[in-house]
Amino acid sequence: MNRPEVPVSVLVCTRNRPDDLRRCVTSILDGRFLRFELLVVDQSDGEESAAFIESLTDHRVRLIRTETRGLAKARNLAVLNATAPIVAFTDDDCICDPGWIEAIVAEFERHADIDGLFGRVLPWGDRFADGFFCHCLIPDEDERIVAEPVPPHRYLGHGNNMAFRIQLFQTIGLYNPEMGAGSRVRSGEDTDVTYRALRARRGMKYSPRPLGYHNNWNDLDAADRLDLGYVMGFVMVFGKFFLSGDRVAGRCLRERLGELVRDLVETFCNRDWRKFRRTVMKFGYFAWGIPLAVYFRIRGDTAWPTDGSVRSIHQ
Repeated sequence: MNRPEVPVSVLVCTRNRPDDLRRCVTSILDGRFLRFELLVVDQSDGEESAAFIESLTDHRVRLIRTETRGLAKARNLAVLNATAPIVAFTDDDCICDPGWIEAIVAEFERHADIDGLFGRVLPWGDRFADGFFCHCLIPDEDERIVAEPVPPHRYLGHGNNMAFRIQLFQTIGLYNPEMGAGSRVRSGEDTDVTYRALRARRGMKYSPRPLGYHNNWNDLDAADRLDLGYVMGFVMVFGKFFLSGDRVAGRCLRERLGELVRDLVETFCNRDWRKFRRTVMKFGYFAWGIPLAVYFRIRGDTAWPTDGSVRSIHQ
């Protein structure tokens, strides 16, 4: 069946979170902007998520079921099956503002010189007083455009609210399938893709107008575990580029190591032994990121397929 042309494909990848998926998809379909397609890539073990998507009568929704595991692999499947010139990503534990897609389309129309866009992310609800933490938030209200190598998480944003022109992936390649949630290294795939784009001097914008809410609350121990993985992923990605001769990546590594040294001294002087032990563990994860950087430098990036062979999906 021929589908009508739309300006944007919204991509949501999910695994074993049917309740979160229901909230996310409902928020997207209830938005003000109507001309889009929604691709849901389901890696779940059970049937509940797929059953929900299949129960929808909205012609804009497509389900891709796959036995692959890993967020990067799921995103690659989604990108390769998108039909629009712009692909917008959100996570299954996010809720999109009614004007989210509308704002994304408007930003790309306003700026023909950008290939990527990151939006504002606020927490869904408020559980801070209960001792919980919500990661990957971007509350910044100041917009900016960058087209040179910088740390993406500091200047742009995170993978739970981002969009790209499809031609960018055709130029710089896809997500590394061995990175990201669900892989052995569990992080780094978004930073890797975005930094590759910045190295290629492709324009990236942060705008507060595309607004999303993150419903990912963790207790202190779970938050600490996430932070450890992010440290390793940071070193893995920027170490890979440093080994390619990237001086900015080398500076990022030195700055991150300096932050850890300062945290170690401060927590020791304050006798905050819990944070001190956690900082020591971060040094270990920093060190573990080094051989991973070597591995991914040797492995190389994942190119855009020219023969369509990657489109091995179940719909």
